[in-house]
Amino acid sequence: MDLSKTQMLLKYLKEGNTREVENFFNQSLQLKLVGASVDLSNPKRPVVIISKVEDMHRGGIGGEAVNGGIISMLVDLSIGLLGLPFYPEGYTATQHLSIHFVKPLNATSVRFEAEITQVVNNRIFGNVNVVNEKGEVCSFASGVLVKGIRK
Repeated sequence: MDLSKTQMLLKYLKEGNTREVENFFNQSLQLKLVGASVDLSNPKRPVVIISKVEDMHRGGIGGEAVNGGIISMLVDLSIGLLGLPFYPEGYTATQHLSIHFVKPLNATSVRFEAEITQVVNNRIFGNVNVVNEKGEVCSFASGVLVKGIRK
């Protein structure tokens, strides 16, 4: 992502323009390629969504479950979205991520629901639940972001 785009994101965040921040992510090549979208209707509890699980999401050895690599990527994005309110202090980066795969994610749609658990100094701690269309938690994660990174 080039610097002009990150400056635009920072502008939207400072204005509190959540809709444009959401659009910024949803128009990104990365999310388009992986077939996911971001919902920031509640910025304190961002959600990443795969509205329709496709063959490209599945993995393993001929399995029907969503691939662990896809889950890991979108968990990292979900944790990262928790840093958006802190962008005026500087950028954020994932410092630690721990993912627990509870059961195979055999799903038609998936939600990655993130929330901040605490902020200590320049660290943001959060959790993500990976939920199928039945509301079952199939994976969960905890992570830590570092905030206030200056270029």
